[in-house]
Amino acid sequence: MANHYRNTIAKGLKQYDKGQHSDQFYNDMAWEGLANIPDHNSTNVHDQIYTEAWKKLTSVEQNRIKNTITTEKMNGNKTCEK
Repeated sequence: MANHYRNTIAKGLKQYDKGQHSDQFYNDMAWEGLANIPDHNSTNVHDQIYTEAWKKLTSVEQNRIKNTITTEKMNGNKTCEK
């Protein structure tokens, strides 16, 4: 199920952004919100529950995805058309 949502989200992001980036970029961005969810049973608001799909990725893949999302959040997409 996670693959379906990621693929759908990545496709939508690519269409919205007019395909200005690589497919890998859109696939990585699609993980935002699908990799982990807040653990509402914890007293620490920063505790997360990682999805099974996320756990199946290699650490290299996880780091690439985290870096892509962090970079985009910090810098934004300067080439995005309105």
